Amino acid sequence: MRLALLAAALGLMAGCQDPDVGQSCTLSVDIQAPTSDWFETGNTACDNLVCMQSPLPPAGSKVKHNPYCSKACVSDRDCYSSETGLVCRAVVLDQEFLAALDPATRARYLGDIQISNYCAIPLP
Repeated sequence: MRLALLAAALGLMAGCQDPDVGQSCTLSVDIQAPTSDWFETGNTACDNLVCMQSPLPPAGSKVKHNPYCSKACVSDRDCYSSETGLVCRAVVLDQEFLAALDPATRARYLGDIQISNYCAIPLP
């Protein structure tokens, strides 16, 4: 009986794994040495998150991938900072990007937001 309960508990814990924040992804557009953040929604490598590429991380950073999966956040804790090296910081959305979004997608994901906090590589 105890063994069955333990197996059930472990099965439930396996279903509650951390999201893919910080995992590697590939943008559909090749961005070489970006000077600002770029992100792409709907990227299948990120399972309901966004794929983001940032300028190079500071020396000694724990960041393993660039581009990487990211998400909107409220604090560094949302970004699993100790594991990913990502921090919760403001990301300014490019006006060309906003203009290119169809109205339904923009309303669904952004509303009127033009700046938001995302898990991102710390700025130097």
